[in-house]
Amino acid sequence: MCSKKGAADNVENYRPISLTRVAGKIMERVIAKQIYDHLKCNDLLSCTQHGFLKDKSTCTNLTEAANDWTLAVQNRKSVTFAYIDFSRAFDTVSHDKLFYRLHSYGIRGDILKWV
Repeated sequence: MCSKKGAADNVENYRPISLTRVAGKIMERVIAKQIYDHLKCNDLLSCTQHGFLKDKSTCTNLTEAANDWTLAVQNRKSVTFAYIDFSRAFDTVSHDKLFYRLHSYGIRGDILKWV
């Protein structure tokens, strides 16, 4: 319970707290773990995948890329690259395409329904 204004010892000065957000976060983690395990077990993750993986991030991606660029320049090769910020891309994902893609990767049943 969370106190509104007034005396702390008066029950009428409290309102209930919703825990649905906490439950939603827990469910998201369960679903993400199930999907990750499925993709990992079926060798569906690219070795170049950095986002959403433990011990990988944009920093590890940039470190690998910088190493590749350095080696290319040392070997007198041309290097062209572009980095695009997709931070808002997930706001516009087509749900139908997402479900189709998940299904094509073998994600089915309750996990797909929860997504």
